[in-house]
Formats: sequence, C-alpha cells, structure tokens
Amino acid sequence: MAPSKLFTVFGATGNQGGSVIASVLSNPQLSSEYKLRGITRDPSKPNAKKLSEKGVEMVSADMNDPDALRKAISGSSAVFCVTNYWESMSKETEVKQGKNVADISKEAGVKHLIWSSLPHAIKLTNGELSHIEHFDGKAEVEEYIESIKPGSGMVASYWRPGFFMSNIKGMIQPDQSTGLATWKMPFNAEKTQVGMLAVVEDTGKFVAGLLLADPKSVDGFQVNGVSEWMTPKQIVDTLSETSGTKVEFQEISGDEYESYLPPPIAKELKENMLLVRDYSYFGKGTEKTQAESNKILGDMKLTSWQEFVKHNGPWEWK
Repeated sequence: MAPSKLFTVFGATGNQGGSVIASVLSNPQLSSEYKLRGITRDPSKPNAKKLSEKGVEMVSADMNDPDALRKAISGSSAVFCVTNYWESMSKETEVKQGKNVADISKEAGVKHLIWSSLPHAIKLTNGELSHIEHFDGKAEVEEYIESIKPGSGMVASYWRPGFFMSNIKGMIQPDQSTGLATWKMPFNAEKTQVGMLAVVEDTGKFVAGLLLADPKSVDGFQVNGVSEWMTPKQIVDTLSETSGTKVEFQEISGDEYESYLPPPIAKELKENMLLVRDYSYFGKGTEKTQAESNKILGDMKLTSWQEFVKHNGPWEWK
C-alpha cells in the first residue's frame, strides 16, 4: 500500500532537514506511513535532485511568502520546520518566518508540527545573556506555537539541537607559541558540560522518534538534541587518541574569545559560549536529565564523539 500521510520537511537539503528525510526513508514503519515533501529554495540544485530520485516531492517555497507556504504545506499531516537565522542575521525575520509556518500549519489542519527550536537565553539567564538572538527568536516562535495551538487539534513538539560536533574542527587552530593544535574556548576544561550533537547523523533519529510516538505523549515536549555530553578535556583527549593528532584545550576569557570573532557576531557568539559554560546550554544541570529526551529513541543508537572523529577526518591544522 502507498503511504497515506504527507510529511513536509523544510530545509530538506540542509543538515537538519536532510537528516530527517534520511531517517524517514530508512525507517520501514515511517516510510510506509508517510510520503515526503521536501521544501528548498531551489529544487534544481544537485542535492534536491538526489532527493527527487529517492521519491521525495521537492517544492520551492520562501518562508517570507504566506501564499507560497500555503501551497507547500497543503495536505500535510506532519511538518518539520527549521529556519536559518544566519541567512538574514535578523531575529525579527526569523520570528516572522516561524510564525508564518505555524499559522499556515494550523490553518491547513496539520496534525503534528515539529519546530526546530532552542532555549530562551534571556529568560534562562534572567537577562544576563541578552544578545543570543539565534536562540531567542526560535524560542519566541515556540512560545507563539503554544499560544495558538489550543483548540486546533494540532500537536507541537520542539527539537532543540545541541552544540554541533561538526563546528569543533574549525574552532581548533595551531597555537602561535607552541605550534600545537589548540581549542581555545571560554570553558572550564573539567567542569563545563558540552552537549554535542552529530547533526547529520542524529537529528533525524530524534525527529523519527517524535513521529513514531503517541502524538499526545509528545505534545509540548522539548527534545534536547545531544548525541553525547563531554567536558572540553574529554573532547580533546578523545580527539587526540582517535585521530592520532595531538590537540590541547586552553581556557580563555569570554572577552578574549570575543576578540577573535568578526564584530557583527562577536558578542552573540561569546554569550552563546557562556551559555554553554554557565548554563549547560539548555539550563543548569540538564546534562543529568538527557534520558528524558532520549526515551523517544527506542533502540536507535546515537553517534559518539569518538565515532564522529573516526568518520570525519582528516583532523589536521596548519
């Protein structure tokens, strides 16, 4: 029998959306239940064409255009939506895009909306960290979805991706005095808990778990997307042992970290790292409650940092 329900995935050719599509296609239960529609800017690009060849209906839509979104979401039983703050560098734009998708999902009778969200940093830190717009915009959309949901028949779940493993390589540089590959961050080497996510490998597993669950059991559920929690020392020790390249960790101040960054994003990214250091990214102590998020995975296995290092080399810096 052909799948009876439609699952629409925004950002289909990106890291998160692509991972979601791959997980649905590889899951016998989900692939028999859902046909897939992928939303992308340009369906003629090679990555989009590859998805078309796998049976994904590829559709172009701009999240700023409600009419285009109506066509994109029409007939969908479930929707996964991710926005890209860095494209516009505007919280206002990202919030508007998210609200557009939420409003039209409700209007179209979508049963399950899965929103790629993040913690509300201003609220989480009582105003201490007030410049992390790429977190707060997504959190504001989450709050909006919760406000419009009652009486609609729509369930909403919130996927909150952690610290991308794939970003760590670019953060490591040879130290000018020692020449050793060094990860300089405003973290405490042995106390900071970094909730790392293998975004391509594991995003889809968590989202598949949400789709497979009883919808009522995941309504309003926040999934902290972490493949593995580790301290900075554990991260560089594992990297050194697995890659064969010696990497050191060096704790620096937030201000020194900020000085290395391009001015338009420096304060925002500094505060992002202080959120990791002082609030475990999702909130103080959340590393101890990861099992609550992982319960939706069933027997799906997450990607360890060691596995990620093995499969994503070479780990070399010049």
